[in-house]
Amino acid sequence: MKQVSLDDPSLAPYTRGVLARIDPDVLASLTEHQFRSIRDAIDASRPIRRHSIDVRGTIPLGFTRWYYVLLAGRDRRTDAREQEARRKRLLGAVAGAVLLTGVLLVPVTVLLVLVGYAIKSFLGLDLAPDLHLIDVVR
Repeated sequence: MKQVSLDDPSLAPYTRGVLARIDPDVLASLTEHQFRSIRDAIDASRPIRRHSIDVRGTIPLGFTRWYYVLLAGRDRRTDAREQEARRKRLLGAVAGAVLLTGVLLVPVTVLLVLVGYAIKSFLGLDLAPDLHLIDVVR
C-alpha cells in the first residue's frame, strides 16, 4: 500500500481541500485503487472552473503564512449584477413610495379635517355643542 500524500502537486486545489478534511488515519488506510477512485470522483464533481487563469499559492514567512490568488477570465457575472441592480431599484421605489406616503399623509389628513370643519360650519351643523375648534386650539 502506497502512502497517500496531500502534498502531491498533481492534486487540484479543490481535491486537496476535500481530502484534507478526511481523517488522516482513514486516508492512510486506503489502497491506491481506493484513493484514485475517490480522487477521481472529487475531481469530477468539483465546481466548474470559471477562470482561464487560476494561480494560488502560499508564502511561508517563518512566523506566519501569506496566501496569494490571481484569477482572470471572462466576466460571467452580468446576470447576477443585473438582478441585483433590479432588486435595488425596486427596493428604492418601494422605500420612496412609503416615505412619500408618510410625508403626505399628515398634511392631507389635516387638510381634510379643516375642509370637513369648514363644510360643517358653512352648513350650520353643531355636532358638539360645547366644543369648538377655537377652544381646542387655545
